[in-house]
Amino acid sequence: MSKTGWLLDANVNHEQEALTLWIKTEGRTRGYTYRGFNPSVFVSTDIIRSRNWTEADILRAVLEHPKAVDAIIVHKFTSVYDEEKTPVLQVFTTPDALQDVAKDLERLPGATVFHADIDPVQQFFIANELFAFGHVEFDVRGEEVISIRCLDKREDPEYDIPELEMLDFEVLIATEQIFPKMEDRIQHIEVYCREGTVYIENEDEGEILRRFQEIIDEIDPDVIISRGGDDSLFRYLSIRSKINGVQLRLSRDGTPLNVVYREPQSFWQYNRIMFRSGTQVILNGRIHIDRGKTGMHFYAPMGLEGVVESCRLSLGRPQRVSRMSIGAVNAAVQFYNAYKMDILIPPVKRNPEFLKSITELTSIDRGGLIFQPKPDIYEDIAECDFSSMYPTLMVTRNISPETICTRTKCPYDYQYCIEIPQQSFKICTHRRGIVSKSLEMLVNRRTDLKKLIEEGQDAKKYEFIQNTLKGVLVSCFGYLGFKNAKFGRVEAHTAVTALAREVMLETQEIGEEMGFEMLHGIVDSVWLRASEGPVEYEAIVKFCERVSKRVSIKMSPKGVYKWMVIPSSRLHPSIAPLNRYYGVYRNGEVKTRGIETRRRDTCLYVGDCQMAMIKTLAQANDKTGFLQRIPEAYEVCQGYMEKLYDHDVDLRDLILNANLTRNPHEYRAVSRAAVVAQQLVKAGQELHAGQRVRYIMVDADSENPLRRVKALELFDESTRYDPKAYAELCQRAFENLIPAQYLGPLRERDQDQLLLTTQ
Repeated sequence: MSKTGWLLDANVNHEQEALTLWIKTEGRTRGYTYRGFNPSVFVSTDIIRSRNWTEADILRAVLEHPKAVDAIIVHKFTSVYDEEKTPVLQVFTTPDALQDVAKDLERLPGATVFHADIDPVQQFFIANELFAFGHVEFDVRGEEVISIRCLDKREDPEYDIPELEMLDFEVLIATEQIFPKMEDRIQHIEVYCREGTVYIENEDEGEILRRFQEIIDEIDPDVIISRGGDDSLFRYLSIRSKINGVQLRLSRDGTPLNVVYREPQSFWQYNRIMFRSGTQVILNGRIHIDRGKTGMHFYAPMGLEGVVESCRLSLGRPQRVSRMSIGAVNAAVQFYNAYKMDILIPPVKRNPEFLKSITELTSIDRGGLIFQPKPDIYEDIAECDFSSMYPTLMVTRNISPETICTRTKCPYDYQYCIEIPQQSFKICTHRRGIVSKSLEMLVNRRTDLKKLIEEGQDAKKYEFIQNTLKGVLVSCFGYLGFKNAKFGRVEAHTAVTALAREVMLETQEIGEEMGFEMLHGIVDSVWLRASEGPVEYEAIVKFCERVSKRVSIKMSPKGVYKWMVIPSSRLHPSIAPLNRYYGVYRNGEVKTRGIETRRRDTCLYVGDCQMAMIKTLAQANDKTGFLQRIPEAYEVCQGYMEKLYDHDVDLRDLILNANLTRNPHEYRAVSRAAVVAQQLVKAGQELHAGQRVRYIMVDADSENPLRRVKALELFDESTRYDPKAYAELCQRAFENLIPAQYLGPLRERDQDQLLLTTQ
């Protein structure tokens, strides 16, 4: 019997030694057993190359393993650098035993086991070109799927998302302490669903849990959303269920909820320390999304668009994907292409950096090209940027670990070589690199999504999808140089920046030929002004077209500013921070980057204060008008400061936050973050590096560091903020809007009105 539906997820069924496919048809999701796939690992071992073993002997010996289903000798590329395939042993296992068989195969003489870290479900998705949330056609016999195929194409940017039944909930705990303990009972549970909010209250905690289970069974959600479910919530529910003799079954297959605590992890990612819960609660038949601090990297506020797109890219399980870093999604895309290109995925990275002298390291390790601007107020400035510059370079120039060539004599007579500026190696285009191949679909896909957004079709939906894709593309360059990236290489990483610098120099050259002066440039964006007269938008469009044609990377105009401000550094007023600017486009739109309104550690009140000042300045049409409105903007700032001194500001608008860069006990300095962490630990909360703390300043000048700030969780009726400390933040927000050379004369002209304190 043939049916169509939506494949939502799949999991390993350990009892039946098969896969369970969760497919939604006619508004109902069911689990079907599927026995048509066995995952496999590949083994390169000395016994294959030994004359003492025949092929039949090898296969017979391997098949003696109770979990080995089949074994064959195949030819694959055991390294991304190989030019010829070599014989390897492919061992098929039952879905529940992949890791166990892989560990046993590692004992073979000279064995290297490949593909062991790709879980059975992901292997199944890759082998059959399937992905979660895809539209499928399948044949069933009883409760089993006999065959299945995907009706959607992974490459299509325009696709439908199935209508999902979603359930969100919160658990309120009865406790006399600031931070609840596992011993504290449940006070009530609030369930949020399509029909509204359901409150579950009862004196008997067991009845609350039983009613919660009844509601889950009645709603039968496809997606369960929690806040901190991985971190502690589901462990707490698991413990309370056992105490009350209730079996809480959140999985569709009836598996009881039983969460085992695992140590959390803190790790560095893109120059920031991140925190990840060691416990990950993965349900069968339902998709658990944690909206707390441990998950939702791709979860969009409007729905599951980010997760859906990431599943199409990585071909992984939705619950795993929602917890992946963007680098992990990049790796999954590469794994898919490696599988299709017959390249085996190694257990560890095999791409060591070439040996270099100190002189060579100094000359090549230079990053992207930056044109240093001067702090000032500029008129008629055009902004242009490249679309996915680094990924496009990697695609069009075939940059990948195996395409790096250091040969002094090219076997192809240099016809496939791309010169890399200021480097001792070249890029070979004779064969397609795996990284380049993997990024091609992503780059093209983002371009197609932008067109859909411009056309206005489901613009919000595709904007979420496009942003997810943008995040993955942003990470591809950094991941190329990541020490643990299995298909990464430092030289390839260096080649990207070298070519990017060349692109920026060519861009500057074209601009000068067309009569433009490059005011500012950073990696893939440039700001231009005309040498004479105002900037003409049509001229900027032509400039972008010429650049795009010359460098084979699409450049687009972002707009023309009426005026644009590049502020001064607080430490060195004559120098401009590279990532801080704001301005007003000719259409009146305000753009800000790097200032308080954009910073994560700014409280709402100071951000609102600065934005109100910018709106006042935005009434100006040129530099002269801007300068005339500076006193008016400062009056706005003074109004916000007066409200602070009048204690007329809600504490919630003054909450500051900071990420812990280390564990609380490892701090030596008495920074605000360290003090808040100490307060919370003393109150009974468990904290780790990478987690965020929130606080207000209560007495910023106190000699006792512990009294300077107060953690949000410790607020009480007596909590009061320090008006002077927040007034100084408002003052600083004003000063960060005005280049230093304009603050001095204003202070001298009107000492009473502008009491500015620049450093």
